[in-house]
Parts: sequence; C-alpha cells; structure tokens
Amino acid sequence: GVVPVGFRGAMWAAEGIYPTADGWVPPAWPSNEEILEQEDLEKAKLKRSLVKRQAIVKGKHIETLLSIDYMSRWKFSLMVWPLKESSKLSGRGDNRSYVCWVFYEQQDEQSVIRAFNNVEVRLKESEREVVDPDTSIKNEELILRAKDQICFFSKYEWDALTAD
Repeated sequence: GVVPVGFRGAMWAAEGIYPTADGWVPPAWPSNEEILEQEDLEKAKLKRSLVKRQAIVKGKHIETLLSIDYMSRWKFSLMVWPLKESSKLSGRGDNRSYVCWVFYEQQDEQSVIRAFNNVEVRLKESEREVVDPDTSIKNEELILRAKDQICFFSKYEWDALTAD
C-alpha cells in the first residue's frame, strides 16, 4: 500500500524505509486505509477546552515558571518567546523579559492567576481568549491534546515593538 509521507502515528512510523523503490512492504505493514483510519482515530481523541492569556515575565522569575513541577502543580502550559535585551520591553540580566502565552483549563483559572501573582505577574490584567479547538497553530494543537503540561520555548530572540 501507499504510505502517506509525514504520518507519525502512535502505532506505526511510516516514514523511512518502506515502501521500497519497487513498492514492496512487509506483509504486516498497514494498508493505506488502515493508516488513514488510525489518523482519524488520533484526530478524534478528546481535546481539552483551554483558554489563554498573555504575560510579560522578567528574567528573575522565568526559571520558576518554566519548572515542570511548578507548571504541573498550578496546571498551566506555556509558549515562551525571549525578548532581546535591547528591546524596549526588556533589559539586561534579571530584567530581561519573556513574552508568554499561558494556557490552562477554565476551572483552574484562580489557581493559575495565583501562581503568576507569586512571581509578580498580574496575569488577570491581560485579556482571556478561548483557544480555538481547530487551531492551525501546531504548538497550540499539541497543548490541546496533551494530558500533561507542556512548554514551548523559542530558540530565537525577539523584539517587541510598541506603538509610539
């Protein structure tokens, strides 16, 4: 059978050596229909219903928030973008800033707000947005499907532009 490129199911790793140049696959290899059925099952898995808020966190507190134990205890996930030290909203050392999207379930809101208050971030002041369950943002989709807390940390430095 033909194997779709890029499929990474829980059961099969279809990328790589099969099918061979002549189209051969092992007899136990799943058919294209089986692979598509597995993809549909994966897509149908229950997604969590999440909301998100944006925060700017100073360097002296970022390690606390990035701690898996802290994220698990307070039940939130993160997407983090470090700002350049020369950015208007940032600084050097402990004053360096990080832009964070904070994801959590609605019923955990008070707990998450408290967790950020503990590190001098007033999360409640930012607008709460519902995360689109059909989002096209890959990292948001992964957070929606995850059972545990996740942090995506950008390896690039960013610049924050202000409307002056």
